[in-house]
Amino acid sequence: MTRRADGGVDVQWHESAARHEAGSPNVIGAYAIASACEALTEAGFDSLVAREQYLVEKVRTGLAEVPEVRILSLFGDDAPRVGVISFVVDGWNSSHLAAALSAEYGIGVRDGLFCAHPLVRTLLDGRSHDQGECGAPGAAPGERSLDAIRVSFGAGTPDEHVDRFVAAVRELVTEGAKWRYRTRDGRCVPEA
Repeated sequence: MTRRADGGVDVQWHESAARHEAGSPNVIGAYAIASACEALTEAGFDSLVAREQYLVEKVRTGLAEVPEVRILSLFGDDAPRVGVISFVVDGWNSSHLAAALSAEYGIGVRDGLFCAHPLVRTLLDGRSHDQGECGAPGAAPGERSLDAIRVSFGAGTPDEHVDRFVAAVRELVTEGAKWRYRTRDGRCVPEA
């Protein structure tokens, strides 16, 4: 772009694909991805995979010790695993369990059917939990569980975080939530 003496502006447009680029390229994003790739390469892919597999087994073993927990698996127990485990807990609404893990233990998990409603419903064998949202007294008749909990972790997750998560699930299942919860906007939340 150049400014003319009369105050007007002359614009020279790029040709072809460059003409359709909006704004500045994401240089920071490209650099971040390159740095992440370099860090992963330096750490060694095999050691990262081994670490994640160790954590998966640690979580699965810990959850298996809680009889009320059922891990959901599309491909069975022998399938390769990544650091994501979905599960249900008998007698618990998923929204209530997720709220209790967050409020009482500072542990964030996802609950619901995620972005795979038909798949999760298939894994649940058509079961739904008619506990009422949160098990709260104010729950509308017929409110149902959002069905599943999903915990995610990776090679950088410390062992103590995994131990804390498993202990929190075990404690909630065996002793119950310490706080009271209620339904607000269809979600389980701690009472003030």
